[in-house]
Amino acid sequence: MFRRKSTGRGTVWLVVFLASALAVAGAASAGGLDDARSRGKLLVGVKTDFPPFGTLDPFGKPAGFDVDIARYLAKALFEDEGRLETVPVTTGSRIPFLYSDWIDMIVATMTVTEERRQVLEFSDPYFVSASLLLVPAGSPVRGIEDLAGKTVAVIEGSIQEKDLALVAPGAKRAAFKNMGEAVQALKTKKADALCQDDMLVLALAKENRDLSAAGKPILPRPYAIAVRKGDLATLRWVNEKLSAMKKDGSYDRLREKYFGVTVGKEGKP
Repeated sequence: MFRRKSTGRGTVWLVVFLASALAVAGAASAGGLDDARSRGKLLVGVKTDFPPFGTLDPFGKPAGFDVDIARYLAKALFEDEGRLETVPVTTGSRIPFLYSDWIDMIVATMTVTEERRQVLEFSDPYFVSASLLLVPAGSPVRGIEDLAGKTVAVIEGSIQEKDLALVAPGAKRAAFKNMGEAVQALKTKKADALCQDDMLVLALAKENRDLSAAGKPILPRPYAIAVRKGDLATLRWVNEKLSAMKKDGSYDRLREKYFGVTVGKEGKP
């Protein structure tokens, strides 16, 4: 179910979790890369409700842009992408999974923010995304300027929870645990709009004829791979491999595969 009004609970929860996770990080005995090498398998948190970055293929297996990046990393580490184990995560569960040692790193549309930097190490950016509105076809909402008094669906723990308070203070935020719930609220008129990352909104609008994107992208920020705070060895390795992806053409091929000509050279829509 959703909250009729958002009072910043998502932000408060994150701040409390950050403090707890920092304590856990201080007690960590090994980094994500060491853990992966020890078990012979790389565990990566990915999304499965966020096309084209993470979704499920016809066989029920994770697929998408982020998943293919994770495969590249597994192959770089073990010379065998089959040693990748993808672990489905949500916006809210990504950081807890990382600090529960259920995953070695996060490759799941993780937007870089200063708040998250308190508990995570971020790789070099690999994509730039902004927020965009998804509305029912024929909606009078044409952009953020039309959101006053409207109910806008967001995902718990997402940057949109906070951003909407800045760009559309008159909007009423309704927070959901996952995209399925948020989209259903939009389709059943329990929400007037949904605010999420632009590439996801465009994908949903393409897949659903009764929905459409509205307005212009706002507040662009980079996506990055995230590892535990202080895990600098893993961070350096990840950055080396991201650089290698761009040099050997793998990044460009993935960009073309999932975004075609809609994305620029640096992965910017």
